[in-house]
Amino acid sequence: MHRKNIRVHPLLKFYLDLSKTNHLHFGYWNEEDALTLENCQRAQERYTDYLIKFIPDGVKNVLDVGCGVGGNALKLQAHNYNVTGICPDPYQGELFKKNTKGQIPFFLTTLKDFETKQQFDLILMSESVQYVPCESGLRKISQLLRKDGYLLALDYFKKDNAKDLPKPSFLPLFSYYLEAAQKLGFKIIKRVDITKNILPTLDYGNEVFYNYIKPVLNCILTVLQVHVRPLYWLLTLFLKIRIKGKTIRQSIKNDIVPLKRETFERYLSYQVILMQKERDI
Repeated sequence: MHRKNIRVHPLLKFYLDLSKTNHLHFGYWNEEDALTLENCQRAQERYTDYLIKFIPDGVKNVLDVGCGVGGNALKLQAHNYNVTGICPDPYQGELFKKNTKGQIPFFLTTLKDFETKQQFDLILMSESVQYVPCESGLRKISQLLRKDGYLLALDYFKKDNAKDLPKPSFLPLFSYYLEAAQKLGFKIIKRVDITKNILPTLDYGNEVFYNYIKPVLNCILTVLQVHVRPLYWLLTLFLKIRIKGKTIRQSIKNDIVPLKRETFERYLSYQVILMQKERDI
């Protein structure tokens, strides 16, 4: 569930045009998969197929928190689940409604502000855990779930040694998240670490960034600097303010870069967690 920030929209559109999918999450790769666009697309589809296997029997009504542009919701609908999507970003909301042809209910809201009389059998948080405050988010989820309802969370979390990790600083600590969930009335049914299956997404992302995106950005900057100098200097000035004095090229080199496999493996893990609500709070 992405933060409200209109500046991400051009980047999001660029990503969607490049990836040609309706998914904004990591992919679930097979060990033998080569790093190609086609395999990245298959891995993202496989990710959704994989998460559906965790949904217990008897679940019908699903709330997709941070539903993005509709990839997961469409596949859940195809498996005969009644899906409702929520997301606070207007641009993603427009794409969600377009991709789902308005057939899946959507609410432009944060989890915190979402109000409904309906109680859900399962709440899905596919890479949206990190955008919701831990304890208050779990309390809200408990309120939205029926008795004995489920929370299915898939996200990457900090390991206990991640205090040295410079960014992203907002990620939840995994041990703390589990402890908070249990304290707030959730029982852990199943937990699987799929870090090794999602790491090729990082490898592919780095390959695309350094071979295609970074050269294109530098080329655009050079064209602006040579032919449209006023716009170049305005852009440089804006970014210098935004990135604490760094030049625009320094920012591309050091800040606008994908996370590397080695950093992820050292400090983070990607977890699938199925929990059941045991009591009201």
